[in-house]
Amino acid sequence: MYWGRLLVSLVLFAAALTGWAAGEPQRRLQVEVAILYGDTRMLLDPATPPLRRQGLRQHIRSSLGTLGMLTRYAIQDGASPPAQLKKQVADLRMLFDSNRLPAFARQLQQLKSSQPLDVSDFLPLTATPLRLQTGQSIYRNLCIGCHMNPDRTQANPAPDLFLMARTLPRDEFIARMLGGIHGVQLTSLQNPFTDEEIISMITYFKQSPPAK
Repeated sequence: MYWGRLLVSLVLFAAALTGWAAGEPQRRLQVEVAILYGDTRMLLDPATPPLRRQGLRQHIRSSLGTLGMLTRYAIQDGASPPAQLKKQVADLRMLFDSNRLPAFARQLQQLKSSQPLDVSDFLPLTATPLRLQTGQSIYRNLCIGCHMNPDRTQANPAPDLFLMARTLPRDEFIARMLGGIHGVQLTSLQNPFTDEEIISMITYFKQSPPAK
């Protein structure tokens, strides 16, 4: 059942990719790599609870499938050198499948270094009244239902976005906001938010207490 849902999601995701503008496939690849690196860091953290560790493994395995597709589109869009990029991704899959997690993390760090996510358009964050209002409105209308009261019995519960904004490395949190949540009714297969809307949400999460 899981693999069937994953296959359908990947097929739909591939169809969505064809409409991206020039440069967007490589940015999406960089986003996915940054999220994978963050997930791997949490997986290797001894303080991560067993259930969460299980969820992270599931998410990483799914992301590695998406990463292969994103790599092909990024290469078509001009990412270079293609042979090195393909090898890095293939090595990641082999290391994860063989449960060599420290080596997997090192290989992922190398890929992250070669595919750095440019977050300069999102910084510095200026907390204007309009941005705070926009961020609050998006959160209350689209996010609060899952993120305010997550189901902690699930392996991948919706995270506390306010806590994430204050504790995650800056580029990782921006990557997670850019990556969005794929394949659910509220967000579809692509991130539905503009960069400015994402900046507004990040500003709101960093400047405001959790909404009630």
